[in-house]
Amino acid sequence: MLFLPSVGRWPIFASMPEITSAKLSINPELLPRGPQARVVDVGCGDGRHILEAARRGCFAVGVDYDPGELRKARARLRGQRVDLVAADASRLPFRDGVFEAAICTETLEHLRDDTGAMREIARTLAGGGVLLGAVPSHFTELVYWRLSRGYHDTPGGHVRIYRPRRLAAKLQRAGLRVTDVRYVHFVDSLVWLRFCVADFLRRDRPKSGYEAAIMLAVAAEQSVPTWRTRLRSAMGRSRFIAAIDVAGAVVWPKSFTFVARKMG
Repeated sequence: MLFLPSVGRWPIFASMPEITSAKLSINPELLPRGPQARVVDVGCGDGRHILEAARRGCFAVGVDYDPGELRKARARLRGQRVDLVAADASRLPFRDGVFEAAICTETLEHLRDDTGAMREIARTLAGGGVLLGAVPSHFTELVYWRLSRGYHDTPGGHVRIYRPRRLAAKLQRAGLRVTDVRYVHFVDSLVWLRFCVADFLRRDRPKSGYEAAIMLAVAAEQSVPTWRTRLRSAMGRSRFIAAIDVAGAVVWPKSFTFVARKMG
């Protein structure tokens, strides 16, 4: 999710996969391999992470609450061994301990019941199973929240800010122990900063939540500018951009990734 420059002279959230779908927020080498391994992606979005599980021969399941995102995932995953399920992250329709690994990236910050989602992920993981996750970085989020009301106060926006220790404590109460945390996505952070600053400098705002929702629907139908399509392609191929992304994340990351293991 990211801002479009303006609709009705007000920047709002709309799907912008040309930036985020160019790279992963997890280390795919930590996923299991083979047809006996089962992997679930909670909040699978356009399917870029669950695709990595499918490429490793796993039986993969993508879960998302948004039918529009599932349609995008279905198009991306055509021909892959992946099931797609529309479900609430806090009420996963799976048996206990059925998955060896779970993925949950850039999702928990959107959920009202993040604790319920963490418990459900832990419940469906087998003993010793791994959760590969990512959430927005706390210190960049603080800046974006101050600059832009639209960043968080809009349909589908962020409802909380995580610090690593706070997130680790929540996960531990759910039965998941964090073993690794890393900061990532410098390039994404610059894109978000640009739109948040534009929102801060713009005077016009929607007068109601309904008006904001209408603008959101209109923006989602706009075509992707050519320069952003080229940027997506370059980010997927360029080692130079990848190196900048890694180095810059030390100073100004968009997100932090984490690895957690099911206890017991």
